[in-house]
Amino acid sequence: MENSPEIYSQSLTSEEKTFALFSHLSVVIGGIILPIIFWAIQKDKSKFVRFHALQSIFYHIAVAAIIIILVMLLVIGILIGALAAGFSASHNNDPSGPLAFGFFMILFYIGLFVILIANAGYGIYLAVKAYEGNLIKIPIIGKIIYKKVYGNQ
Repeated sequence: MENSPEIYSQSLTSEEKTFALFSHLSVVIGGIILPIIFWAIQKDKSKFVRFHALQSIFYHIAVAAIIIILVMLLVIGILIGALAAGFSASHNNDPSGPLAFGFFMILFYIGLFVILIANAGYGIYLAVKAYEGNLIKIPIIGKIIYKKVYGNQ
């Protein structure tokens, strides 16, 4: 994460800061619809709001992709566990299939819990920084959006 100079914070209105704040808080309340609405109504009025709203939209998409990958890994794990159980049951009475299923479910819920808590915490952090007037950039996503919104300033 890298902060750009806070030269924009002196000229920002409290309305712009509030839009940026709620764009990032949308990971906790409001979902992806909130930053889409903010982007749509402010894209031509405020580069600051446009930057934070777009960052929030793409952050939502990235987190959704991570959760989809986690679910896919769970399904693969369950299939492997089911195959192991079927193979094991045909040779002896080994209960490794249900144990493998339980193991993958526990890993899935721990991973999901960590992702959701980290997502909420990072969203709140970004919201506070945005309200302070910072142009804080989310890794990878932030640099691309900054170049699109502000150009090479």
